Amino acid sequence: MGVPRVERDTLVVTLYGCRECDFTQVVRRRAREILDNVEGIDLRVRERSQADADGVRIAVTPTLLLPDGRRLTGTPSAERLRGVFAELLGKQAPVPNKVWYLQHNRLFHGVPPGEVEKYAHLFREQDFPSKEIVFSEGDLGDAIYLLKTGHVRLYRLTEDGKELTLAILGPGDIFGELALFKEAHRQTFAETLEASHICAASIDDFTRLMGHKPQLTMMIAGEIARRRSEMETRVAGLAYGSVKAKLLVVLRHLAREHGEPLPDGKIRIAIRLSHQEIAQLIGVTRESCTIELGKLQKTGSVAFDDERYLVVDPDGLEPGILDRVLQKVLGAQG
Repeated sequence: MGVPRVERDTLVVTLYGCRECDFTQVVRRRAREILDNVEGIDLRVRERSQADADGVRIAVTPTLLLPDGRRLTGTPSAERLRGVFAELLGKQAPVPNKVWYLQHNRLFHGVPPGEVEKYAHLFREQDFPSKEIVFSEGDLGDAIYLLKTGHVRLYRLTEDGKELTLAILGPGDIFGELALFKEAHRQTFAETLEASHICAASIDDFTRLMGHKPQLTMMIAGEIARRRSEMETRVAGLAYGSVKAKLLVVLRHLAREHGEPLPDGKIRIAIRLSHQEIAQLIGVTRESCTIELGKLQKTGSVAFDDERYLVVDPDGLEPGILDRVLQKVLGAQG
């Protein structure tokens, strides 16, 4: 059931939780920080014990009860909360201004705010709809990109024309950075998985910026090394074993990189991925991926919530004995 509107047509979002619950405090802080700058929505915090008196049945805490009857459980990210609140008001999700974003991006960690503001004009901002190509293989490598909101998929085409996903990037990530190191033409495709807000700077401008701020060169190199290490770890996990073993490797990676913890110990993967997109991550057919996902759903290791986000049980993502033995045997032979 929904929570009624209050005076002045203000919408009420109710957070049911427990005072001693760390998860509740995280959601309360995130929601208040956002709603402090939003008119038309009030946040009310109620103890779980008060839910029955309110005529509301609460299964887990924390639970955010929205005016339209929807529920958000666990610790949704600030980005997701902005989107939900904006949707309630019939607006687009607000995006923090460029200077704020650059100050909070790990690429500029340690750079004084005044310095960041001086260089903000080098970056142009652009909104991309879902499933939009940001750049294609063979394009001129003339820009570096900082992802503000949304998710971007990096992929290549195999010789037989199939798409092989290399990485899924989230807010705060950079991409296209190899163009800083003499990649004249792109070797990958970059595609948005959902509506995304992206900052871009020309390679010439960013190169001059690195000349003024040498620590940026180290930060870029660190990001390249981090992503390469993650990719090598994932590829090694996909080299051997069954389709199920490969799927478990990818689900563990997604939960680690894009997961939101839930109070019951499960993890919500905060990206809506189709069966085809998951299959492209592990290099199998969609049909094979769907079969194995179905098996995991039957065991309770995987589920989809009301918003069609994937929810996984970390304990259920561990490989079986047979797959572990097979990986060791084939790894030794390699």
